Amino acid sequence: MPAQISLLSSVFLVIASMLGSGILTTTGSILGLVKSPGAVMLVWLIAGAHAVLGAYCYGIIVRRIPANGGEASILRAYFSPALGEIAGWVSFVVGFAASNAASAIGFGAYLEKVNPALLHTFAAGKGAALCAIVLVTLLHSSTGPLGIRIQTGMAALKFTMLGGLTLWGLSHATAASTAAEASAPSVAASFGPAWGLAIMFSMFAYLGWSAAIYSAAETREARRTVPRAMLAGTVIVLLLYAGVNLALIKHIPLRELAGEKAVIELLVRKLFGLEASTVFSAFVAFALLSSLGASAFLGPRVLQAMLSWYRSPPAPESAPDSPQLPEVRPWVVWLQALLSMCMILSGTFEQILTVTGFLLGIFPILAVLGLYTRAANSPAKVPAPAKWLAAPVFLAGSLLILTLGAIEKPLEMGVATAAIMAIFLLRHRARRHSSGSLP
Repeated sequence: MPAQISLLSSVFLVIASMLGSGILTTTGSILGLVKSPGAVMLVWLIAGAHAVLGAYCYGIIVRRIPANGGEASILRAYFSPALGEIAGWVSFVVGFAASNAASAIGFGAYLEKVNPALLHTFAAGKGAALCAIVLVTLLHSSTGPLGIRIQTGMAALKFTMLGGLTLWGLSHATAASTAAEASAPSVAASFGPAWGLAIMFSMFAYLGWSAAIYSAAETREARRTVPRAMLAGTVIVLLLYAGVNLALIKHIPLRELAGEKAVIELLVRKLFGLEASTVFSAFVAFALLSSLGASAFLGPRVLQAMLSWYRSPPAPESAPDSPQLPEVRPWVVWLQALLSMCMILSGTFEQILTVTGFLLGIFPILAVLGLYTRAANSPAKVPAPAKWLAAPVFLAGSLLILTLGAIEKPLEMGVATAAIMAIFLLRHRARRHSSGSLP
């Protein structure tokens, strides 16, 4: 399959991956943890800065390994095939299937604002979430290259809606801000485990900053295009998220915002009235399909890359600028969809969000640690700003956030650890019973 993803499409792929259920649903949960508007803004800025550092570090990595597969390919090249395969399965099952489940539940929450009676017959929105998964899976399993064009258009629509709403909200905040600020607690929660969990929730909203690396092999001039796309997309979304949250805080009393999932619908209701919020919720629900589609497009690339290792293991040091992979098979796309649907039926939004945050915080740490390996520094050394500034700050921040989050939610941390162990044991068992030799 020829490399076909341009710089613009790659940027919108990153934006579409980031503009999912996180920004539309998590601010209320974050407020419940850190208690004050200023703390909410700080949480979003910290998580955004963390994402920018990660995008910069991954840009250094992709110049050396312009291959599909994300962390799976990185850890395979820098550490070991076993670690790469474990990361690949976690990425496929959790990073894409589970995050798609969370986004689909967010889709159902917004659709419920449009027609509560209809959603009541759909088992509180889960039926709508399942339908959304099927719809985007049909798109990316049958349309081929057209799917990425449709994906880009939907991402542009969602970005335009959120950007327009943010600008309107900020420019008309003078009258509404008094009532919202009057209900604000005077003191934020003390820094501790609750902050770690709040930042983890915000990091979930930024997760797509690394999206472009998963399809690097299909990107034109990947070594230049992918790093630029990740940085540009992450900075754009950081600015948008800051604006959205500032508008929310200015217009919505905190007692109403805390714990609310459909926060954007609440903002539109405050700005334009109930009828407008119903129409806007329909548009948001439709736009959420773009983030579902991004995961449906990228996730199968991870599994497809892993399948290609069994046939002809690549040599990262000599990889061409845009290595070619076989076209992704439809059954791989549907396998991811099936996993997402199982998670929708068995878990809640908060459970999926927390476990996903834990698991997806581990492998970026290992990937960035790879910058210190001999493989990453041969033949050319990693630039000093990445090795001695960006990477250490990213690693320290990631470890602190995961530690605080684990203290606040030990059960979810246990589930995440058990998931990694289960994947490791399944891989070990498969190696022992396989007639061939797995990498």
